[in-house]
Amino acid sequence: MGLEMTTLFAILLCVCFLLTKSDGSDDYFVNATIVRNDPRAVCLTGKPASYYFDSGFSTGMRNWLVYLQGGAWCNNLEFCVAYAQRKNLTLDPKPYPFDYILSNKKEVNPDFFNWNRVVVRYCDGSSFTSDSERIFEFNGTKLYFRGARIYKAVMQELLHKLGMSMAENALLVGGSAGGVAVALHCDGFHDLLPHATRVKCLSDAGYFFPSKKFGHGEIFTPTFQGVMAHVPIKALPEECTSRLSPYLCFFPQNVQQYIKTPIFFLMSAFDTVQVTWTFSANDTIKECLTISHNCSNDIIKTLQDLRLEFLSVLPKQSNTTSSRGILITSSTTHEQLSNYRWNSDMVVDGSNETIAKLFGNWYFGRKSVQVIDKYQCPYNCSSSLVPNGNKANDKASGVVVFYYGLFVLILVFDHLVSFLTVYY
Repeated sequence: MGLEMTTLFAILLCVCFLLTKSDGSDDYFVNATIVRNDPRAVCLTGKPASYYFDSGFSTGMRNWLVYLQGGAWCNNLEFCVAYAQRKNLTLDPKPYPFDYILSNKKEVNPDFFNWNRVVVRYCDGSSFTSDSERIFEFNGTKLYFRGARIYKAVMQELLHKLGMSMAENALLVGGSAGGVAVALHCDGFHDLLPHATRVKCLSDAGYFFPSKKFGHGEIFTPTFQGVMAHVPIKALPEECTSRLSPYLCFFPQNVQQYIKTPIFFLMSAFDTVQVTWTFSANDTIKECLTISHNCSNDIIKTLQDLRLEFLSVLPKQSNTTSSRGILITSSTTHEQLSNYRWNSDMVVDGSNETIAKLFGNWYFGRKSVQVIDKYQCPYNCSSSLVPNGNKANDKASGVVVFYYGLFVLILVFDHLVSFLTVYY
């Protein structure tokens, strides 16, 4: 029965893989387009800037979604060399998956599936703000800080080569460092499209803040201070830089009040980057939150205090919410547009709505959205805002465990039969 058991095991592995893979992703990849209109628009390593474009269709042909990639920052020459190597910025860009908010399937992306969808490759380490003509060098490696030039060059190609200048509806989106970039470029994006009917912005997992209560170990501040070495002040909102140190204007809490264009902030109150960068020297907190999920009561209390501080720096809620959308979850995650959370069922005050549905309602003016999960637990808890995607994953995991257990029983039975055959 050895061969039969091996075959059965292989089948079970395939079933398990399919169950865990069924998270709504499309496996639809788009090839990169190299920016040609400005030879100085280059990545840290000098490689040409690039973007990914998938054309709209049907009623979405004159609508545009532009997604700014994230990927942290680099704040000095030595680290930027390592950053570029880690991000493979010396290589040509690989095809990029267009799924979730970038999906062309209505069931996954109901409001934006047939729009023109663009991803701007992130390769500058500055949230698309650096702009230096100088070429730097460290240990024989040349470095170029041209993030703002990349952003401008891509926008010009979209406007004049691909037809974005005729957009009726447009949306600037970004995650993490790209979410920070959205807050900084939102009004400028709006100004590029004076004839559009609707232009709005969406920042996912970019509402970072420097904690005052736990700030002795946070690394956002030194990171942004270092990034500013290659960022001209004019790249940041003047209303902010006129009253604060320029590096502080990378924090959305200090610029959001000056953003005139409607903008939506999506963030977890227990965002894993916010937590790990705040408690950079505390391995216990980082491990219990992101790996073991076995935090002590004291650590849970610390995380709850950080959550309260985060909520205090959000845009103030009001009855006039058309220009500001807010959705704050309590999941231990980072970015929610580029994974199953985008369109997994959610329970919000007793109603079943997805992030996709909530944001679509806000974007098209169907409903104002200012939802903050009231539950203070970072994991393993019921919540007023719970992605059923977690439940779906739990269900899939349960099925996997069931079939694995079944396999073990069959294996035991096989050995028992073999034993009886030999001795009886």
